[in-house]
Order: sequence, then C-alpha cells, then structure tokens
Amino acid sequence: MSTDANGASLLREALLTDHGSAGPYESYQRLRTAHPVLQTSSGVVVLSRHRDCDSALRDRTLGKADESLGFGLTEVPDALQRRAMHRFRRTMLFRNPPDHTRLRRLITDVFTTRHVELLRAGIVATIEHLLSEMAGKSTVDVITDLALPLPVNVIGDLLGLPAEGRDLAAYLVRDLVAPLEPMSDAQAIRQAAHAEDQLAEYLGTLLADKRIHPADDLLSRLAAAHGEDRLDDDECVGTAILLFAAGFETTTNLIGNGLAALLANPDQADLLRRRPALSANAVEELLRYDAPIQTNGRTVLEPTQIAGVDLEPGQVVLILLGAANRDPDHITCPDTLDITRTAWRPLSFGAGIHFCLGAALARMEGAELFPRLLNRFPELAATGEATWRPGLSFRGLISLPVTTQ
Repeated sequence: MSTDANGASLLREALLTDHGSAGPYESYQRLRTAHPVLQTSSGVVVLSRHRDCDSALRDRTLGKADESLGFGLTEVPDALQRRAMHRFRRTMLFRNPPDHTRLRRLITDVFTTRHVELLRAGIVATIEHLLSEMAGKSTVDVITDLALPLPVNVIGDLLGLPAEGRDLAAYLVRDLVAPLEPMSDAQAIRQAAHAEDQLAEYLGTLLADKRIHPADDLLSRLAAAHGEDRLDDDECVGTAILLFAAGFETTTNLIGNGLAALLANPDQADLLRRRPALSANAVEELLRYDAPIQTNGRTVLEPTQIAGVDLEPGQVVLILLGAANRDPDHITCPDTLDITRTAWRPLSFGAGIHFCLGAALARMEGAELFPRLLNRFPELAATGEATWRPGLSFRGLISLPVTTQ
C-alpha cells in the first residue's frame, strides 16, 4: 500500500485529468503497476486490480453511505454536496439492507431478463425508426440522433413519462450526476442541486397524478406502493429520478463509446457486420474496452481487511472499474478490442447487491443496435472532432459526428 507523493501524483493524473478520446487507460496502467492499492492522505483506499475491485464490490462489510463526500480531491463543502443529492441519497444506490432490499424489490421484476425480453420488439421498432431518420441525412451526430433518444425513450416508456418532457429531464440529469465525479467543483455541485430540485418538481407532479390516475408503468407502481414497501416522499421522488437517470446514462455512453471504438477499429466493425450473431458478445467487449461507468465507491461498515489493508468503519474505498477491466493479469491483451472474446464479463455494471438493475436492458439495446447500425450504413465513418464530456466517473461523448454515406 502506498501513501507517497508519487502515488498521489499518479492518482490525481488518473482521476483529475481530462483524458478525452484516449481515455484514462495509460494513467490507470501506471497507477496499477506502481501502486495497485493506494491510500490517500485522507484515508481513501484506491483499488485498480481486477481481483481487488471484484472482491470489494461483493464484500458485505463494505456498503453505501456518503463515500462521494470523502474523496477529498476538490474543495467542495460537505453541506453543498449533501444538498445536491439529498433525495438521490434516499434511493437504493446509497442504501444498505434492509432498506436497499425494500427499495429494490419494488421494481426488480421489471428489469429481469424475462421481462426485458418482452420489450425487445418495441426496442427494435424504436431503433429502426431512429435509423430511418438518420438515413435522410449525410451527416449526423450519433449522440443526439441515436445514443441519447433510444434509451431515453425506452426508459421513458417504462416509467410512463410524457414524451414532451423527456428531453429536458435528460438534460438535467447531466448536471445532476456531478457529485459522483471526483473532479467536480463547487459550481458544478450547485448546478447539480438546482437540477435535482427541477427533476423533483417535474417527477413529483407526475407521481401525484399517477396516484389519482394509475397506469401500467413504473411511476404508478412507485406511487401506489403500500405496506412495508411504501415509500416516503423523498424515497419516491428520488427513486423516480434514479430510474430515469440510470435508464439512459449508461446506455448512452455504451452506444457512443462503443461506436467510437468500432470506428477506430474498422476490422472489428466489419466483423460485426459479417457476423451479427456476435452482437451480444461485442457489447460485453465494448463495455470492457471503454466502460461507460469508470468508478464506484464503498464505505467500510465494520472493521475488515481488503486487498491486505486493515480498514475501519467510515473509511472510503474507491474502485476503479475501468482499470480493473484492463488488468493484464486478468485478461490477455487488454488494450486490444476483440469482439470474439468469450467467458469473461467486465465490471462495468458493478457486482454484488448493487449490481446495475438495468444491465439486461442496456445490453439488449446495444446488442440490437450495433449490427443494425453498421449494416444499414456500411460507409459509416467519423467526421470532424468528437467531443468527450469532462470528468471520469461517467465516461461518454457529448458529440460524435459521422457521415452515413
């Protein structure tokens, strides 16, 4: 374990640098090689090896609390951080059993593989509609024309959001997640607080209406919960915000990052065109190669030992998912994109009891989209400069212009 100046410098390089198209992977490699288990001056333990990250995600002596407040990498008052996500922190994302169990079981069945399969026909129809709209243009922005509207509308339908409010809500989510970024400053956190208030007002109004006029959707289920499953107001609104945000953030980044990787590796794009049956496998590799979620955090709940380090309650463990996915001790040639890899799943959706609830849905959207997109537009190519969003935890593109012919 390291606490020296070199380790601190490598950590700041990995977490606080705007890495752009290259990604943080060279920085991860340097950190993982020199300091695979690093403890900062504030006591945060940073893990970058696959075996350590996987173990920490599954360890029940670690849980969720306010670990994002404990990174100590920027000067943001704790009170501002707490205000920015006070409803979000009442959701399953930041809760431990039994509250986590209660909040999750209310909606788990909607995201099972069996139920997601029932959504396939509608997802394919949405994809075909979006691709047809793209066909009429010589140049499109993959993010605004495809990667964002596909998952926003899929999760919007599941929740029961009116079509006309989805775009604004999606825009607000981009501000909302700032507190989960290690590099966010006070201004970004203030914007996050404002975004959460706006989303709470919008979704709270919809939830109130669903109590009077219930429908077959997730908002109605949240609004009608009773008995031991009943949610208080902050839990109800926070869970609605979480479901909407999680329903598109990861998938939008998966589509954008995945297509950018395929365009940069035309042999792999051509292989997927010829062998569309590889689509599900390709999604796993794209998730590994440039993960849409790069970090995760846990708080120590009871005295324990992780990666050989003795930990006390309250300490924070920062898990570098993107580094774990490219650990050469776990996977051969980790910096090479190979959509034929088998029998290995990345940590991009986490692991343990906080494994991403919407993983099956995101995987399906990607698996149905990529081969259709590549075959519909065989001359698809990047044009102009791609713009990557700042930050690390949510790695994705703001803009990815392409030519379709």
